[in-house]
Amino acid sequence: MRFVSGCLMVLSVAILPATELSAQPPPRQDQVWFTPNLASVDMLDLFNNPDEWDSARSQIDVFKFYTVQVGSGGWGCVGHPAYNCGDNHLENLVDVDAFSKLALWGIDIAVESFFAGPIMSYDPVECSTAEYVYELTLSGSINVIQNIEANGGVVRYLAMDEPIRQWYPLYHYIYTGQTDPRPCLVDSLGGLADHVAAYIHQMETWFPSVSIGQIGLYPEVGVDQFKEWINALEARGVSLPFLHIDVHGPRVDQYIGFGMDIDVAADLAELGSFLEAHGVEFGIILFDTYWDSQVWEVDAYNDSTYYEGTMNWVNFVNDADLEYDHGIFQSWVFPVYTTGYGPNEVPTNLPEDDPSVYSHTRLINDALSIPAGVVAETSSDSPVNGVLHQNHPNPFNPTAIITYEVPSLSEVSLKVYDTLGREVRTMVGDLQEAGTYSVVFEARDLPGGVYFYELQVGAGLVATRKMLIVK
Repeated sequence: MRFVSGCLMVLSVAILPATELSAQPPPRQDQVWFTPNLASVDMLDLFNNPDEWDSARSQIDVFKFYTVQVGSGGWGCVGHPAYNCGDNHLENLVDVDAFSKLALWGIDIAVESFFAGPIMSYDPVECSTAEYVYELTLSGSINVIQNIEANGGVVRYLAMDEPIRQWYPLYHYIYTGQTDPRPCLVDSLGGLADHVAAYIHQMETWFPSVSIGQIGLYPEVGVDQFKEWINALEARGVSLPFLHIDVHGPRVDQYIGFGMDIDVAADLAELGSFLEAHGVEFGIILFDTYWDSQVWEVDAYNDSTYYEGTMNWVNFVNDADLEYDHGIFQSWVFPVYTTGYGPNEVPTNLPEDDPSVYSHTRLINDALSIPAGVVAETSSDSPVNGVLHQNHPNPFNPTAIITYEVPSLSEVSLKVYDTLGREVRTMVGDLQEAGTYSVVFEARDLPGGVYFYELQVGAGLVATRKMLIVK
C-alpha cells in the first residue's frame, strides 16, 4: 500500500541509541472467535445492524454464546435471577434471527458450557464433578444445541469451561483457603477424567458433528497439569480438538507474590508445542487480563480501559511470538462492579468505525491489525534494504519509539500517515550512516486511531507498518 502525500508537518526528533526491539513475525492464527459480553446492552444490534461491523464480521470465524443465553427452561436466563443476560436471551435472539443470520454470513456457532450448568451457582464448592451434576450437564448441552438448531442455526463447537480447575490444590486454596480440593464425589484426577470422558463420548454419539473442546484457567492450572490432563483424557479415548487458555493477569501477580516462579510467555509457548504434538488446536483468550481492576477502580473502569487492557495483552502475545490457532475475543466483565445489575456490561459492541467509541468490534479490528506486521507493498525488509521494526509500545499514548536499521550510507526517509494516506509527520529526512537508529514519536496533538509509518532507504521502500494511538 502506497500513500499519497498531503500537508507536510516537519518535527524535529531525537535520535536515540538502538533499543532491543525486534520485528516479530505474525503468530499463527487460523480462527477468530467472538463472544460479546453476556449482558452487553447492544448485542442484539449486531444482528439488527450488521452494516455497523462489516469489517470485523468479515474476519470472525466463530460466534460463541453463553449457555444461559441460548438455554431454555432451567437452562436459560429467563427466570434465573442469578444470571444477568439483559435482553440477550433465547427468545430475543430468535426474534432477531441471530442463528440463521450467522449461518448466512458463514460464521460458525459455538456455545460455552459449564461442566455443571446452572447448579454451580447454588453449590458453595461448585461440585462440577458429582454424579447428579454429570447428568444435568448432559441435559443442559442437549437443550442448548436443540434450541439453536430449531431456530435456523447449527452448533459446531462446545467449549467446556474449566472442568479441571478445582481438582488442583492451588486453585482450591486461592478460592477457598483449603489445601485439599476433594471435589465432591471424585477422589482422583483419573476419576474426574472418567466423568469428563464419559460426557464427551455420550455427546459425540448424539451430536457427532459438534466439536467438544475445553477452556483452561492459567496459572491456577500449570503447564504440567494441563499435560497430565490431556494425557488422562487420551488414555480414555478422548482427543480434545481444542484447548483455550484463560490468563488472569492479577492472579499471575498474586502467585508471583507468593514466591512462585511464573513465566507466562515461556509457559504458553511450551503448552502450545505440546498441544500441537497431540493434535490439539491452541487458543488464547484475548481480553483485559487486568479486568479485576474494575473492583478497585469502579468509576474509572469502562469501555476505553477495557480496550487498552486488551490491546496490551494482544501486544504481549505478539511480542512473545506465541503461535496459536484460535484468537478468542471475549468479555465477562460483571456490571455489579461498574454500573450495577442490568444490561450495561463492558464493552459495548458497536459501532466499529467511530474513533470516540471503544467498542468490541473496533477492538477486534485494531487488535487483528497489530499481529499483521508489515502492510502490503513492502520490500523484502532485509538488512540489504534496511529494517523497520514495530514501534514500542503499541498501542501507546502519548509517545512511542520507532527503531530502524540502515545498511549503508543512504538518504533515509521515515514518515507517518493517517488511514486516508495523508502525511502527518516527517520523522527523518536526511543522509545517515550505516547503523541502527531510534526516534521518539510524539502524538499528543493527534487523535486516537490507526496510523502507518513508512521507511525508505535510498530509492527503495523498506516497509510500512501499523501503529495504534489510544486516547
